[in-house]
Amino acid sequence: MVLAPAGPAAASPTQDRFERSNQPVPRLATGRNAKPNALADPKSDGKPCATGAARPYVLTTTPFLTGRQSDPDTGQQSLTTWFHWWALGGARNDVDTVSQASGNPSAVAKAIPSGRLVHGGTYAWQARTSDGSRYGAWSGVCEFTVDVTPPPMPGNVTSTDYPDDGARHGAVGWPGVFEIAAPEVDPHEVEAYAWTFDSGTLPTTADTIPARSTDHGATLTVGPPRDGINMLRVWSKDRAGRFSTQARIYTFSVRAPWGPAAHWTFEETGGDAVDVSGHGNTAALDASATRVPGRSGVGTALALDGSAAGTVSGPVTLTRPGESTAAPVRTDADFTVAAWARITSPAGPADQVVLAGNGTRTFAYSLSYAGDVERWRFSMTGADTDDPAVSSVTSDAAAVPGKWTHLAGVYQAATRALTLYVDGVAQSTTTVLTGGFGATTDTTIGKRRWNGADQGFFTGAVDDVRLYDYPETPAKLAGLAVPLPPAITFPGGAVADAGGQLTVVFDARGDTNVTRFRYSVGDAGLGTEVAATEPGGTATVTFDVGSLYGDRSVFAVAVDSGNRVSGLARGEFTVIGQPYLTGTVIDVETFMPVPGATVRLEPGGFESTTGPDGVYSFTGIPAGTYTVSTSHEGRCAGVTIDVPPSGTYFDLYLLPCPGVGRG
Repeated sequence: MVLAPAGPAAASPTQDRFERSNQPVPRLATGRNAKPNALADPKSDGKPCATGAARPYVLTTTPFLTGRQSDPDTGQQSLTTWFHWWALGGARNDVDTVSQASGNPSAVAKAIPSGRLVHGGTYAWQARTSDGSRYGAWSGVCEFTVDVTPPPMPGNVTSTDYPDDGARHGAVGWPGVFEIAAPEVDPHEVEAYAWTFDSGTLPTTADTIPARSTDHGATLTVGPPRDGINMLRVWSKDRAGRFSTQARIYTFSVRAPWGPAAHWTFEETGGDAVDVSGHGNTAALDASATRVPGRSGVGTALALDGSAAGTVSGPVTLTRPGESTAAPVRTDADFTVAAWARITSPAGPADQVVLAGNGTRTFAYSLSYAGDVERWRFSMTGADTDDPAVSSVTSDAAAVPGKWTHLAGVYQAATRALTLYVDGVAQSTTTVLTGGFGATTDTTIGKRRWNGADQGFFTGAVDDVRLYDYPETPAKLAGLAVPLPPAITFPGGAVADAGGQLTVVFDARGDTNVTRFRYSVGDAGLGTEVAATEPGGTATVTFDVGSLYGDRSVFAVAVDSGNRVSGLARGEFTVIGQPYLTGTVIDVETFMPVPGATVRLEPGGFESTTGPDGVYSFTGIPAGTYTVSTSHEGRCAGVTIDVPPSGTYFDLYLLPCPGVGRG
């Protein structure tokens, strides 16, 4: 006898009779037919089964209900799983159901037909499997909510710190508060907001901030990344993970960074170190602190003997643009410290401190050489107490005694992250500060406070020490670490005859970071490289001056061992010979040289045709006053000039000829 299906009916009588009459009924050796197993791994359109607040969102009104069916009777070849769904708060029924037949075991999936679910509706479902004569147990209940439309874009974005009034406010990196209003329609759908200042960033990869549970808006505090016009783009994100199809764009203008809150260059002939930033943070120096030649032999640096230091009483302060009173640089907010440092020896294990901000009992931050690991270190403490917890990051490579090294430590309060830069490169290790406090007692160069006493005295030299009240950008920190431009000299004199040669010397001026130079003659292409005789040394080059008369230039940069390139240096020399006139014909619309233009010189009836590079040249002409003119494709140029005995160089710029259009 065939048994009726167990449990509530799940199919129409016709379907049930068809299955019972057309499917074999496998039997175990005992003669009993086991029930199918409950559906395993149930999912709602690919999302794990869950109920209540954890229920998933499906992005279609025809989601697939899936699972894995099986039967203990291994000889059972075919099974059918029935999926039943109902609106949350309702009850399971035999109308809202679909089925899928497949093997044993196998995955089964069936989509709910179109028109049965609605956007915003929340539904529950269960499933059970039949072998044609018996039903297995019901699966657990799964729930889902249907969401087929993206959320509306955010409401207005406003800011009193950075108002959209056309004027420049704040500064790069200076945090401002931006209020994001919820959408006017369906604000309850919004779970978070994605935001970015980068037009190339998609909402799926942008940073997010959660929406408030009260009014579904959000408050974003962030420092603008660039000066001039900034565009803050904000998208709504709903609980289904969808983003609004349009971003709310808030446009405002930002001042350029105001630079360091304090900056000590130690260029004084003696006495205390003046704050060249103009904010008045003079560092009082101990008597044994002296000046020595700075890096690259330019200016002076501060030499410290392991017992001397400089001290700024109280915290460093600055008066920001648009403000009338000085404010302290907070070390429990964003800040950056930077300096050039050179240790005398790797002696340890104590730290040798370049710069520190101190409380009553301990330092809040410290930029130092760590003798215990022979590396540079940026540290912060958790509280102004004795023996506080210390968070530190160290350099990837060991410090090199006698070598000038650029150091920078950046603290970002939003993430509480410490980052150390060495020679402009962020080191691989980062850490997160626990606690922290504002350093209000003093700021020290060459020492720090620990358990109420001074310690960590520096032995070596420091230079170009800076403190910023914002996180300086990686690009700016990299720029601080580049070598200084080389000195350019002409040992045999800076005058040569046309067709002759000149000798030039490039000098790194003792900066042992510099190992080579790049240079070019006549333009700033820098296409030739030459090695220094030794790190920090010189390179001597002899070059052909060519046949063009007049004042010419040699351009050069210094390159250090990390492939960092200095600013551009320029050396002037003069090529002499018969009087000449030469130059380039340039189209003012494109600013490109014009080849094939005929240039006329009067009196004398001289003519010259420009070459592929747009250059014209007259040589062997008498010194005197001439009219030089040219025309080319409806464009004209003409001017009266004096040609001196040494010759001259003059560019001609083509403008539309009078009464002649172009194109």
